[in-house]
Amino acid sequence: MNIYLLCVLCKDHGMEIHSSEDIRLYPGQGVKALYRDIIDNFQSIGFFLRPIEDSTGVSSLEDVQQRGGLVQFNRVLLVLTILKLNNKDSDIFDIWWNYHAPDGPALFERMSKQEHIKVHLCDERGTLSLFRTNNSFKTFFACLPKILSRSAPWTEVEFERAVAKFCAENHPKKSLWSMVQRSFMNPVIETDRQLNPDDYPGFIPNDLRVFYAYTPDMGHCIKIIPSNLEAQVNTGDPQQFLLAAPVRSVLRCGFRWLRGYPVAPVPFIPGYGLATPPEDIEF
Repeated sequence: MNIYLLCVLCKDHGMEIHSSEDIRLYPGQGVKALYRDIIDNFQSIGFFLRPIEDSTGVSSLEDVQQRGGLVQFNRVLLVLTILKLNNKDSDIFDIWWNYHAPDGPALFERMSKQEHIKVHLCDERGTLSLFRTNNSFKTFFACLPKILSRSAPWTEVEFERAVAKFCAENHPKKSLWSMVQRSFMNPVIETDRQLNPDDYPGFIPNDLRVFYAYTPDMGHCIKIIPSNLEAQVNTGDPQQFLLAAPVRSVLRCGFRWLRGYPVAPVPFIPGYGLATPPEDIEF
């Protein structure tokens, strides 16, 4: 079952150059590594995956779906990339990125510019086959440093513990995949459930009640303006920058007022939406 798969950090792979045949994985493991492609003679980041069953072959690998997200766990910001093979829930691989690792910023920059990604299918002997696909993470990684560079550095031990605890306490891989499936650019705030602030099980300050919304994918929310969009709000229509954030996130982060609208320090990533912990979502 996916819930028992380990979340693997790739600290040993960093910015070192690897041969694709040097990668050794156990079933269910996925890692990233910088390697030199023998055919293209170019250094690029590749994903190395070993399915639970070693029977997956190149002829059966028809599709690799990509999703990414930013998760806050305590004070550590965890960057997550997920790959799903052939739309099978049994072949989902989560790979985590540490921006404050020694080579973290360089890796993020490379991912923001790399046009393609090669996915290596492995067994105990190394790479069996590979699949070349467009790098759908480019925009995601281009926007992340604007948020992560302002965060207080954490140690590698703190990062590893945060990933391990988050995975153990909250989400098997199928849930992680579902968590980042929402369309973030224009989040839907309509719902057939006609709820109001009185339906929320907790307390919502009176001045925020008018901004309450219930969304199908995020539950009880407050429509706020992310603080990193404040400059645009000063010269535009504030209502165009309102995004639905979980009530818990807004109350925990705090809020202030700008032109009559609540502003909260909840990071916004263009193309991916608000970076809020999944445990803040309430239905």
